[in-house]
Amino acid sequence: MKIALILVAATLVSASSISPYSKLNYSKQRSISAVLTEVEAKLQNNSPLNSILNVLKQFKDAVNVEQVNHDEIYLLQDNECYSEFDFRSKEVEDASNVVRDSTAQLNVCKTSKIRTTNQQEVNQQQLFTYQEHLTLILATAESEQGYFKKRGRDYEDSLHAIDEALDILSGIANGKRSFAELSSVSKSMLQTSFNIQKTFNYAPIFYAFSQLASQQDLVDPSQIERVEQLLLQLRENINDTYNEFTVSNAASVAAFNDQKDRINIILNRLANQEERLQDKLDHLNQCIGTQSAIVQAASTKLERNQQLWDQAVALCNTFEIEYYSATRARRSELRLITELEDHVNERFGVIKQKKPHKLVRYAKLKY
Repeated sequence: MKIALILVAATLVSASSISPYSKLNYSKQRSISAVLTEVEAKLQNNSPLNSILNVLKQFKDAVNVEQVNHDEIYLLQDNECYSEFDFRSKEVEDASNVVRDSTAQLNVCKTSKIRTTNQQEVNQQQLFTYQEHLTLILATAESEQGYFKKRGRDYEDSLHAIDEALDILSGIANGKRSFAELSSVSKSMLQTSFNIQKTFNYAPIFYAFSQLASQQDLVDPSQIERVEQLLLQLRENINDTYNEFTVSNAASVAAFNDQKDRINIILNRLANQEERLQDKLDHLNQCIGTQSAIVQAASTKLERNQQLWDQAVALCNTFEIEYYSATRARRSELRLITELEDHVNERFGVIKQKKPHKLVRYAKLKY
């Protein structure tokens, strides 16, 4: 019998130790080991049955009292949890509505700013392009006279070199000039052909010169005459090109002046458009700043209340877990004490009708 009591008591101690509910820890008020020791002592001293059962009854009463207190505390906790949930829910909803509405307005302002900024970039690019174009036109008109003079001198030098080559060929035919002079003037012609970008047109002349130079004293007068005809044709072509260049330059100057007037009109329109777009951007930036501040404040409020809500949920879940865990542990205690009572009654030969034990307060509240 003593071994059975020890086993039952050990099981009870193990079951009681799993309760995590520290706020209602009555371990200093009751101890299964102390109950076991006291019951064992009374059994050894042949104490009356009622005396032994009274020890067990006091233990059960302590468990019941603890359960009743825990029921009351849990009821208060449950009410506070629902109150906190309701408050945080409203705070989160209010902050969410502000974030939603302000974000919508913020997005409208941002979208409008993007569109306006794109328009401004296009306008500025056009303004820059036309300003650059006007600068180019003015620079071109300013330098056109010097350019024309230089290119005109190139054409004149080319014509002069051709004339000089004709004179040398005529002198060679009369025996008064040499091929060395022709070689010298051909170098000058080559340079002028580069300057006026007509090297291709000069190629047949240079080839004819090389043919004449290879024959020296054996040259045929008809060949000299043929080269002279080539030079005359080249001179006519160069002179026609020179005249076309002069006419083209005059037309370009007139076109540049017309473009300058039209571009100035466009620049004035773009400058006015730039001013209107900048005013609109200033207004949109103010809108974005205001709505961003509202969204930031509402988001902070939303985050804070959501965190507090989550913390409340976690805490209330802890309350619930502790409550049901502690309640199960107490039910186990009562069940084991009942088994211990049965063992004591069996020792005394008392047959007791078994009745399901109920927690006094807990049974009424939960079942």
